[in-house]
Parts: sequence; structure tokens; C-alpha cells
Amino acid sequence: MERPLFSRLRAFAAATGRSGGRLFFASGRVNLLGAHIDYHGGCVLPVAIDRGIALLARPRADRRLTVASADFPGRYDFALDALPPAGDAGFAAYPAGVAQLLREAGRELPGCDLTIAGDLPPGAGMSSSAALLVATAMALSTLSGAPLEPLEAARLAFRAETGYVGVRCGIMDPFASALGRAGHALWLDCKEERFDYVPLPADRLAFVMLDSMTRRDLKSGAFNQRVAESKAALATLQRHLPAITCLRDVTVEQLDALRGELEPQPFQRARHVVTEVARVRRARELLLRGELLEFGQLMWLSHLSSRHLYEVSTPRLDALHEIALGHPGCYGARLTGAGFGGCALAVVHPRVVESFCAHVVAAFEQRFGQRPEIHPLAFGQAPGEVIER
Repeated sequence: MERPLFSRLRAFAAATGRSGGRLFFASGRVNLLGAHIDYHGGCVLPVAIDRGIALLARPRADRRLTVASADFPGRYDFALDALPPAGDAGFAAYPAGVAQLLREAGRELPGCDLTIAGDLPPGAGMSSSAALLVATAMALSTLSGAPLEPLEAARLAFRAETGYVGVRCGIMDPFASALGRAGHALWLDCKEERFDYVPLPADRLAFVMLDSMTRRDLKSGAFNQRVAESKAALATLQRHLPAITCLRDVTVEQLDALRGELEPQPFQRARHVVTEVARVRRARELLLRGELLEFGQLMWLSHLSSRHLYEVSTPRLDALHEIALGHPGCYGARLTGAGFGGCALAVVHPRVVESFCAHVVAAFEQRFGQRPEIHPLAFGQAPGEVIER
């Protein structure tokens, strides 16, 4: 039986005269630990999930790229040889950016109709944009005759989002979407671009995404402001620690010793990054030993740091964090994604998922008068073409 996302995509394509084409899929992600440290060179622990972005890629005889989505209004039609600036392309800036970079790399791209659908809530912190970029990279490279390897797709997706779309993000989201492995967290060193896998005990833990029912746009100023403030801290620290190249290189002791050299806000941003880097290193050890309660404590500390030092939480995310930890079957919880809205992630024992979800819904609805969306999640799959059986 075809999964509902694929059926919805095909129905939308048929209704809009875009039937046919080859089907591709890329997973979204949740990040167990490592908030706002990928673009500072830190290590992170994302997990690819079973929700993501699907697209149908149908070749055209001309040199045009058209993009339509079952989730967003509008249809975009671009000349492949004269792609527009990202600001003129709406949500289609993401596929257009991939096409631009593939052309710059010497790929002979055919004209193509891309029809898109997803089951990741946009702006909820599950990397819908990265999944779209990775799925497009796999689709367009396949139609050009040479599918990208997952690592190549991850790197291209990162360059498209930062260079073409203009989001000052790190490598975690596209790498997690492109390199995820079922039953494992991805251990990703964002400075060295090295990665490994950390096995997770699926019989002892499950993931539940808790939607705050508020959205954010990473192209807005708040995210880029946090990046600028932490970069300002780095510039000051480098005058005293010339060997460092990013905040990942700074120890907690070094930062505290130089506190007087930093303005209060850049210091707070840097302290979040430096302490979060240390938490992720510790988290890997705990997960390898199966010490889930201790790992959950690190998730709790990560949320507090994101809230008070990096200041990317919201009252609703804080409430979800508190409510989740009030259930006895919850190991830990924290905001996930960039913050400023979106979702919190809870790690719970598989036997309590149903009661945990009921607990969160009741408490959140009582507090805010709105029923939250709750998403139990499973492990995702490697990106690429979906072969019909």
C-alpha cells in the first residue's frame, strides 16, 4: 500500500495536469542534541525521520524548470539558463538554487516539471527546507544522467540554502537528511565534515514531536542576528586566542576567563555554544552506553541554555518542555530546530507513547486553549528515487 504522502502528491499532480514523472523522497530530521552549534563548528546528533518531502520529476522538451506544490499556492516557471534571484522565486527558490549550482558544476540539466508535497509541518523545526533541497538534488542529478552520492547532495543542498536562498545556517540539516540511517543518530562533526553513526536502542526509546502551533521564517532577522552576535564574540575571542577558528575551539574555562572582554549579549551567545558543544560530546558517550536518563538530563540543560543564553525559545516551547518532563515516561525534552516557534522534541519510552501524547495534549490545551499537534516519529530512510514494486 502506497504511503499517504505519495498518494496525495500523485492526486495533486493529476488534478493540476502534471501527472507522471519519477518519484523521489528525502527525510526530515530531529536533532537530539546540539542547538545552534553546527554553524559554529560543533558536533551534533540528528536523526532522520520517516516524514519528509516527496517530489515528482517529469522531464520537459524545452529549457524550463516549473515548480508547483501541494502545500503552497502558486506555480513558478523559470528559464534554466536565466534563473531568478531567490527573492523573486518564493518557495521555488530552493529547487532553483539546486538547479543553479548543478549548472555551475557543468551538469546538462533537462527541462523539468517538479511537483512537490511534504508531511513535515513547514517552519516547525523538522528541516522541511533541507529535505526539499536534498530531494531536488537527487531528482535533478538523476535526470541529468548521474545521480549524486548522498554526501555530494548534502554539500550541494547546503550551498544552495546559504549561497542562493540566503539563510546563514550550518551543515546539519542537509547532512542529516542525506546521510540518515535507520536505528542510528548521525554523529556529525560540522567543522571537519566527518560523520559516524551512534546506534540507538529502539526497544527503549521513541521520539515524539510536540508542535507549539507557531511558525517562524529563518530568512527573518532574528536567526541571522543570533549568528551575527555569536560571530562578534568569536572575533573578540580571537584577539586573545589566535589559534581558534570557530567557537567550537573554545573551552568553557577560556570563555569564562575572557568574560570581561565581551559585551553581555555576545558572551551569552558564546556561552550557549561552548557549553552545548561539551554537552553533545558527553551525550555521545551516554548513548553508546545506553544511559538514557542521564542523556535526558542533557536535553533538559540544552533547552534551558537555548532559552536563557541564546534566547531562541518561546513561552509555548517552554510550556511544552515543562509539560513533557512532567510525564514519568519521558527521558528528556528540548526545543528542536532553530526555535522562535516550531516544535519541541521529547524522548520517551516506547510503552508510554500513547499516555504521553494524551498528557501533553490535555495540559497544553488547558493552558493555551488550543489543541497541539503531536507527531510520534519513526526512523527515516536514505534519500533518492522511490522504486515502484
